Amino acid sequence: MPRISYVDPDSVTDPELAGYLDDSRRYGTPRLESQAIRAHVPAVLRTFNQSWQQVFREGVLDHKVKELARVFVAKSLDCGYCAGQRSHLADVDEGDVDDLIDFRRSERFTEREKAALLLAEAIAWDPLMADDEVWAKLHEHFTEPEIVELGYFIGLTMGQQKFLKTLGIKHGELGRDSTAGLAPEVAATMGPS
Repeated sequence: MPRISYVDPDSVTDPELAGYLDDSRRYGTPRLESQAIRAHVPAVLRTFNQSWQQVFREGVLDHKVKELARVFVAKSLDCGYCAGQRSHLADVDEGDVDDLIDFRRSERFTEREKAALLLAEAIAWDPLMADDEVWAKLHEHFTEPEIVELGYFIGLTMGQQKFLKTLGIKHGELGRDSTAGLAPEVAATMGPS
């Protein structure tokens, strides 16, 4: 069990907040466990979901690039909970996921995706890694609004991933009936409780 209790999803009566929890059951990413932690503070659940919708699922930058950055950060931070999730909106091959940490040498990624991953790496590990060469690649492949959205999203997801890892939450702690948003190897371990 996590270091903070889960709010019972069935006890949430606010229709908007209950809808976010239902979406987690239906789509995953974010999964129900993380949402049930955020539900302790309705404003946290609400504002997280509004940002997640507007910046991750929608926004000015294509979703696949953001999903690659999200999973890269999760794998970099060794957050198994977050790395074990997949967005239902992104067409990301599991071979891509396997190559994320070694993206520079991989032939699976476009130059645009590699530029985004360079930014994710710099934000996650050392801002000085974003040198003139990285910025030149970013400006070659992205508009400034796209870079702003990508940077904001990486910061949002990285902070949440570190928080969730600190809490020690695990998939399936709030029911094993939904595998929505789970990586295939994680979904294979789930089933009805």
